[in-house]
Amino acid sequence: MGKSVLTFIADTHHYSRTLGDSGKAFVFRSDSDQKCLKETGAIIDAAFDYLSGTDCDAVCIAGDLSNDGEKVSHEEFREKLYRLKEKKKVYVITATHDWCCDKNPRKFIGDSVSNDVPILDHNDIYEFYKDFGVNDAFAEYKTTLGPASYAVNVGEHITLLGLIDDKNGRNSAGYKKAHLDWICEQIKSAIHNGRVPVAMEHHLLIPHITPLFTKGGCSPDREMIINRLADAGLKVILVGHSHLQRIDRHITPNGNEIYEINIGSLVGYPAPMVTVTADDKKITVSTDYLKSFTFDGETLDAQTYLQNHSKKIISVLFSAAAQNDKELFRARLEALGINTEKLGIAFMPLFFTFRKFSCMTVREAGRYINKIPFTKKIPEKSIDALAEYTVQQTAEKVWLNILDGAREKYTPDTDFYKVVAGVFSVPVSICKQMNMGGKALELFTELQRAIDEILTGGELSNENITLYRSE
Repeated sequence: MGKSVLTFIADTHHYSRTLGDSGKAFVFRSDSDQKCLKETGAIIDAAFDYLSGTDCDAVCIAGDLSNDGEKVSHEEFREKLYRLKEKKKVYVITATHDWCCDKNPRKFIGDSVSNDVPILDHNDIYEFYKDFGVNDAFAEYKTTLGPASYAVNVGEHITLLGLIDDKNGRNSAGYKKAHLDWICEQIKSAIHNGRVPVAMEHHLLIPHITPLFTKGGCSPDREMIINRLADAGLKVILVGHSHLQRIDRHITPNGNEIYEINIGSLVGYPAPMVTVTADDKKITVSTDYLKSFTFDGETLDAQTYLQNHSKKIISVLFSAAAQNDKELFRARLEALGINTEKLGIAFMPLFFTFRKFSCMTVREAGRYINKIPFTKKIPEKSIDALAEYTVQQTAEKVWLNILDGAREKYTPDTDFYKVVAGVFSVPVSICKQMNMGGKALELFTELQRAIDEILTGGELSNENITLYRSE
């Protein structure tokens, strides 16, 4: 019985160290980024070395190949692809970071940042990466931006659809009607020929965990698109963009089921590699994680290193608040892509919350919160169980659960769940007691629901699923 095996990675964001990897400006940027910058080349090399020794038929990369479209980053990354291609077929799609859609490429010199960096124009992407998809394709659809969606048969069972979803004709992620029609035709044709269609695009069609976090990473037409793809017969689509490791299911009004696998960034925690295997009976999805990489001559434990790097996002916010430095706190938020002007009056309460709890243990914070009137109390037993944790350490554990899809699950009967969920129940209780309905109550209720999803991992496994082709 033959099988087809594809391994997917996403958001490699390769950064050329020729653009600067030291100095105040670089360190500030690096410490406010969930993914690594100067380590990207070493991480990618380690992953490619590992994948070249597996039994997958092809390695597929779901967009944002370069850090921010810098031509030198693309050139270095393509050389890595050619080396991998000596061992494996390689299929890629590109996304907005690959043509620097915000026109803000950067290089770092001491305390300053310069935008004087040549980029790869979107019209040049087709030729630049044609050896990694379109040259093997039996069908393609060239977009107005220049890159092309394509369909390619892999092994005995799978038809891979590499989809470019950067523009929908209205300056948003998605597809023009003719493009979406072409995609649905490829799905139906693959099924008619007895093959399993498997798609990859960059942007999300499901707002994973909560729309408060990930709706901005979705196409505004996401419901229409996912319904059409599922009704055409697509059961599995892999996406990147959010840097979260998640698997969620969508059922169309017609009753058709589709699973979206959101692949976390390869160069940030948890560095996932997702494998889709199809035989004549079933489709399985499994997830592996990068174990080690060598950087500047030192072999490093990838999971520990990437965890520590990702946690800096939390630690630098607490540090700025502990210093009572509002402008540094604001700058850290801005570096994370949070528009502090849009926060408006919420900025100061957020800052004071971080400042208040920056040096507290869970015991101190829990007892402080339990004194707030009109709220459900956090169990003292659970507070004592986490007593020596700091609030910052607790926030870091929650942050890692967001990124890795709750590899360490906290069910409602655990002390960690009771403490964290208890904290997020406070603003809901206050809103209800003070008869504050409307958007405030909706926001805090959704956050309360989201924290359950973050701690438990949700309904499905975020690492493994099995589907049967007859379903």
